[in-house]
Amino acid sequence: MVTRFFNAERVAAAIPVIERVAEDLLDAARSEIEATGRCELFSSFAQVLPCRVLMELLGIRGVAPATLIGWSDASLELFWGRPTPERQRELAELVGEFHQWLTDTVRGDAAPPTSFIGALASHRLPDGEPLDIGTAVAACFFVFIAGQSTTGQLIATVLRRALTEPGLWQHVPRRTGLAEAWVEEVLCREPPVTTWRRVTVRSAELGGVSIPDGAQLLLMLLGSGSDPEVFPHPERMRPYRTNVRHHLAFGVGRHRCPGASLARTEAAVALRVAASRLSGVRLEEDGTEPPMLDLLSFRAPLGVTVSP
Repeated sequence: MVTRFFNAERVAAAIPVIERVAEDLLDAARSEIEATGRCELFSSFAQVLPCRVLMELLGIRGVAPATLIGWSDASLELFWGRPTPERQRELAELVGEFHQWLTDTVRGDAAPPTSFIGALASHRLPDGEPLDIGTAVAACFFVFIAGQSTTGQLIATVLRRALTEPGLWQHVPRRTGLAEAWVEEVLCREPPVTTWRRVTVRSAELGGVSIPDGAQLLLMLLGSGSDPEVFPHPERMRPYRTNVRHHLAFGVGRHRCPGASLARTEAAVALRVAASRLSGVRLEEDGTEPPMLDLLSFRAPLGVTVSP
């Protein structure tokens, strides 16, 4: 059901929504640049765009985007970070608020029937029984985190890499398909989800290593785009590779991310609209690496500051 809700037809229909939200946020960013001479696009644009789009697509009302972003980021840090015991308690309180809000929202009747939460409420299992509240809340929980935090991380990486590539920023608005090709190259080389955990269902041999049944694995998804046997010159950013989608940024098979199409589309629209609305900006750099989100399974720049 989740996969059907984020299918290609729905994503295509959402493009005007993504463009409208992006233009609104970037107009505010341009005003800030005119007033102060600079703007930080991670917190003002990359983070907010997927959150606001998801709120519209899922039929979420009555909560501020900043609150949802805070809840989602707290969840990532609690489950995939290295917080101290004191920090764990702070995060757990925020995640508990998030879970309780989702529970109240799923139980309520305010969500439109055509929204994601409305679809969960009307969904019936094979035996005709409705989906239980706990499962519906769990689905919303992970859709919200993946649909806003990881997509925001992807957008930040896409923008930052585009601003450092000579000539790319100027060509994106005028060259059809360049934004999409650039997003795919970034996914191949620097996906926001760098690792994931799995358990083997049967014994196997991989690369000369015997892996027993039931072994716990940490898969290095980031490395899948750097294999020279698959991608010639993997150290270079080369959009339009013919096999560029042969990576594991969204998983594969039955584990493939159901929101992959939406994430790709949001990132491409974000890049295209940003390069058009903020055509003359440059990335502010002081010779040091930007602050990075560095969790067990997530990595992305936490700053994309631009100036004229």
